[in-house]
Amino acid sequence: MKPTKKKTKPHLSPSSITQYLKCSAQFMFRKMIGPKPPGIALLYGKSVDEAINVDMEQKILTKENLSSDDIKDAFVTEWDGNRDDAEFHFTDKPDDLREIGINSVGHWSDTIAKEIQPKFVQKKLAVEFGDFDFDILQFADVITEEDVIIDNKTAGRSISLNKKSGNLIIPHDHRLQLTMYDIGYEVNEKVKAKGLGLDYLIKNKKPKVQQSRWKPNNQDRQYVLGLMEHVANGVKKEVFIPNRNSMLCSKKFCAYWQECEKNTEGKLNN
Repeated sequence: MKPTKKKTKPHLSPSSITQYLKCSAQFMFRKMIGPKPPGIALLYGKSVDEAINVDMEQKILTKENLSSDDIKDAFVTEWDGNRDDAEFHFTDKPDDLREIGINSVGHWSDTIAKEIQPKFVQKKLAVEFGDFDFDILQFADVITEEDVIIDNKTAGRSISLNKKSGNLIIPHDHRLQLTMYDIGYEVNEKVKAKGLGLDYLIKNKKPKVQQSRWKPNNQDRQYVLGLMEHVANGVKKEVFIPNRNSMLCSKKFCAYWQECEKNTEGKLNN
């Protein structure tokens, strides 16, 4: 494995691998048609990311956080600037969610932002495999001066806790993403990350942040490398199957539901 210096092969990313695993037909339609206008979830997530990035990027040099109001303003600027390009479902409540987002990034600023001293923000961790038909393209949200990789997430409800350990139960797709970052960081920086973390901003009317810190072992890494190979083989062989079992298989959550109905002749019920 080595860092990718130029684009010579198609690429996979943590998000595209997760998309293939959840619904390979959605993966196919995105590749064929391209990205659709963002829905409310993507608009919200990008607005939160931008607010955090604005603070973390300037903190690399200043070593100080912006004010909570400045971070809220960054959220509003991103949301308002992209709202007209988004497509909302009839059940969406964008004005309510906008207010929740403002309060959420303000709470992040008031609670955990001061603990984080970034070394990199949106760090490219691309990887090239000599014997693999795809490169890996990925960007880590924040890498701290202590070599801890942090990914910022939004969630509609609190993350469940393991009753025995009290730790957050990290979803499979988030463990996959962190493990790929772990591999990419070692390849690009020639040192191992000291740890990996997830900072969840929960979309409650009362703002809430949950944090998890984790480190993959060799078994985790081998599992992810094998998973990448299986997904790559599926893409090469054009194995694309709609997953009607997925909670994302709906007119609200899938931007490609019309193409899916037309091509598969299978109707969505919601």
